[in-house]
Amino acid sequence: MSSSNQAKTAAIETFLASYRVKDVPTRIALFADDISFEDPVGSPPVLGKAAMNQYFVDTVAGGWDIDLVPRKIMVNGNEAASITEVSAGVGGSPPVTSTIVQIFGFDEAGKFKTLRVFMDTPRA
Repeated sequence: MSSSNQAKTAAIETFLASYRVKDVPTRIALFADDISFEDPVGSPPVLGKAAMNQYFVDTVAGGWDIDLVPRKIMVNGNEAASITEVSAGVGGSPPVTSTIVQIFGFDEAGKFKTLRVFMDTPRA
């Protein structure tokens, strides 16, 4: 049974909020076992829940301070997009801010099956 748009929006909000408090267990619980994560789109995907967990653990261990604030979340069927304001810095350095677009794909249980992150890149 497919989850509601409200449940999908809540899952995205929980995912984004977990970064500020570095709550990896809450974050990883939102993913399907066969998750595919591209950050940014075009980079090699992180595949599977175990690999995702390690990715997030390494991010926290690397000293990253990340805050993700949703500006707009749009849900259509089993997909959603979040326009998200990012503030990120390492080891107490001043944070860099930017806007990203995250595209979430949901499985029938309401878990994230895919997550693709689009961001501005400098022109060559």
